[in-house]
Amino acid sequence: MNLMYSCKRVAELLSQRLDEPLGLIDEMRLRLHLSMCRNCSNVAEQIGAVHAASAEMLSNGLELDEPASPVPPR
Repeated sequence: MNLMYSCKRVAELLSQRLDEPLGLIDEMRLRLHLSMCRNCSNVAEQIGAVHAASAEMLSNGLELDEPASPVPPR
């Protein structure tokens, strides 16, 4: 059994983790991969930043399809 997940599997788990908690084994193997793979670690940071920004917008009452400010005419 290979302890390291592939980058493709890590991407799937990062997405899944936004919707539901991962099991202990998946979480540990994910963290192991992220500690060794800088590319996936960067993706995880970016996903986290986007998730936090969207949560902040929703908590401020802004709808996701609503522009943050009016777009000036050209």
